[in-house]
Amino acid sequence: MTHRSGPEHGLLVLARELAALRARTGLSLDALARRTTASRSSWHRYLNGTLLPPRALVQELCALADEPPARLLALWDLAAEPGGQPPTPPPTLPEPGTQQSRPFRERARPRLRRPVLTAVLAGGLALAAVLTAVSLPRDSGSDARPEPLRPGCTGAECTGRSSQPQACAIAGSGTRTVAERRPERGPSMDIRYSPFCEASWARIWFGRVGDRVEISAPGQGTRWTEIKDRFDAEGYLSTPMVGGGPEGLKACLILGDTAERHCLTS
Repeated sequence: MTHRSGPEHGLLVLARELAALRARTGLSLDALARRTTASRSSWHRYLNGTLLPPRALVQELCALADEPPARLLALWDLAAEPGGQPPTPPPTLPEPGTQQSRPFRERARPRLRRPVLTAVLAGGLALAAVLTAVSLPRDSGSDARPEPLRPGCTGAECTGRSSQPQACAIAGSGTRTVAERRPERGPSMDIRYSPFCEASWARIWFGRVGDRVEISAPGQGTRWTEIKDRFDAEGYLSTPMVGGGPEGLKACLILGDTAERHCLTS
């Protein structure tokens, strides 16, 4: 049996992990293209391992999936080793009128040591072994600590912004549901609060085209989002944030076909 090794194998491992993250978001390729800076056709090539995606795009997908980016960026470094990186075309500009997610700002990070890269790639290891071996280096003799992740906004600064690009919903941030509505049939909704960003937003899922959800907080006005097509209806759809919470929040779900309102307060 022939095992694939080297950066080409690293590209396939990265593609599998990116595909798993995309599945976690519940987004179709079309919906993913609308929320990031890559087109549907580009995402198809990135997820099947044909092409190495831009590094910033990996960070965008991590943000959408609430995944800390360090592990995926380490895999990207493996795949980007000289000799195994197919050329990446320039990013496709979004069509006029489409709203794109703002990618994470890239942070300084330690590079993998060469022995780790060689050991991981040389053996053609299975995916689980690769993920175990690929880790950021630690120097037990150093007192230096990594710089803590900071939110992209806090409080009223977050009003009108998306939670994902601002790192308000990342794993370990303490984000929690403070109120929810889950009927046996029809759309569900909840209110999410991030103590990390001191801001809140509402989500809708299992909805239909035309359904709308909005959230308001004292002194922050009302923010809303609407399911515009079947791709929006495939996963969670979140409103822009409002500063404040978890008390004093109000979110309403407005059904598109009947204009019936269902509201929650925290």
